[in-house]
Amino acid sequence: MSDIMYPVCFDTLMNHIFKEYALHNRIFNVESIHRYEGSNTLSAFGVTMENPLGPAAGPHTQLAQNIVAAYVGGARFIELKTVQTMYGEELGIPRPCINSNDEAYNVEWSSEYRADEAMNEYIKAWFAVKLISKEFGFGDPNGFIFNMSVGYNLAGIKDPLIDGFIENLKKAGATQCWQSCKEWALQNLHRFTNVDAAYVESISDEICQSITLSTMHGCPANEIESICEYLITEKKLNVYLKCNPTLLGYDTVRELLDATGFDYVTFDKHQFEVDPGMNDAVPMIQRLQKVAEGIGKQFGVKLTNTFPVTIGHGELPGEQMYMSGKSLFPLTISVAAALAKACDGKLAISYSGGADRKTIKRIFAAGIWPVTVCTTLLQGAGYNQLDALAKEVEAVDYGTVGTLDVAAIEALAEEAKSNQALHKTAAMRKKRDAKPGFQDARSTDYACKITCGNCVRVCPNRTNEMITVDGKKLIIHIDESCNECGNCACNCIEPCQPYKDRLTLFLDEARMEASTNDGFYKEGDRWGFRFKGQRGVAPLANVPAELQPIIATFEETMPYYF
Repeated sequence: MSDIMYPVCFDTLMNHIFKEYALHNRIFNVESIHRYEGSNTLSAFGVTMENPLGPAAGPHTQLAQNIVAAYVGGARFIELKTVQTMYGEELGIPRPCINSNDEAYNVEWSSEYRADEAMNEYIKAWFAVKLISKEFGFGDPNGFIFNMSVGYNLAGIKDPLIDGFIENLKKAGATQCWQSCKEWALQNLHRFTNVDAAYVESISDEICQSITLSTMHGCPANEIESICEYLITEKKLNVYLKCNPTLLGYDTVRELLDATGFDYVTFDKHQFEVDPGMNDAVPMIQRLQKVAEGIGKQFGVKLTNTFPVTIGHGELPGEQMYMSGKSLFPLTISVAAALAKACDGKLAISYSGGADRKTIKRIFAAGIWPVTVCTTLLQGAGYNQLDALAKEVEAVDYGTVGTLDVAAIEALAEEAKSNQALHKTAAMRKKRDAKPGFQDARSTDYACKITCGNCVRVCPNRTNEMITVDGKKLIIHIDESCNECGNCACNCIEPCQPYKDRLTLFLDEARMEASTNDGFYKEGDRWGFRFKGQRGVAPLANVPAELQPIIATFEETMPYYF
């Protein structure tokens, strides 16, 4: 299937990094490379990090290359995508599954990989970041943190597959994947300037000391508490509990969305009735804090989960979708204010709910960290925004963020109601009303009419590339890592669906046959192709004349794909 992501081996991953950086001074199309030059660090779970910024668990933390791209951009707290016992087709994820035209919506949830496969992606990413941070001087090789995430019930988390995932990320050295990464590094020392055998041998295999529990809407409070207590006492982990916006209650959520221009967002009262309320959550949090303190661990909350709303405008397939981004901000910061006050400021809060450049510095300055982002990376400059976000948080005096500033959090929550810069704009409202639904326009020509490059920047999986042929810029889609999330279509100016309408690089004939896209693949010294009704396998000189310079240019400028 063309919507299946195929993980790359560590050798391919590292070759790509080295060659792209040498040729283009970028890594996985991240051009705004962040080099940490400060001296301040934050400490969490006995580990240090250079800043509290990272990608939220989601589309940016499912593949090893995504995680590497996030680190290169400036992220130092990496939330790994949630794993559970279900995976692959069993998840039933429709395509497209992301719509990020303004506020964002999605119909995807946990990792599409089986837990052991997801674990391998995280191990490869960890080892790669350890190597490139040292080699290229991006920052302290010990200045970042990985945080794993699991769901969605106690029985599933105790399943041997998930238990193995947890234990192997706590200490990965015995895994085959770790050994393969280490072996590659030792065999390729000649390619490094700043990495030697002693450094490779010193790389810590303790990848995760913390975990975020993600629970489904409707999970009862006693089940949630039992899971957290198990993760703390049995698994000996520092735990963040991901809470839902429903803690605010139906009326408050409705009032906040109406006041901030999102009055068209519809949802029912049922989810508020089945989710724990504030009266359940606060005493549970305080009990779990005591449990964690008793064994020298930390318990905190992750604010917040996405918010389930009704699909009523054709945004995505199905009947219900999950809301995130700017519309989630007033809800999440209000939950933070309520919990901070209820706990007298004595609460560790990890934040992810519409944070962006307008708010991230104030969130961190109020003592809320780490702060992770997702929607903003699905828009505009994509991963290239991380550098500016990192500089925002690094400008805060780390010495002032040891405890929550309840008054500052409450002030930010109040401002979210009145500050028009944080609301739905009239222009975006007009655009929404004029053009309902997912952008499903198709292009009949493989070449862009307007080559904006948006699809290259916003793809969470790094599956679009831009080349210049005879003075014209063309997009080449990379089938290997695409799961047809549709985010490139949301951001296309033309409009089209780049993941379906642009020439595509395939791994081999079988992958091309699984797709309807025109494209090409390399087979020895010949090229397989499907192009404007023609198909075959031939030396470059014998492929269609119009396709020849495209293939030649792509191979020359991006040899790391071959």
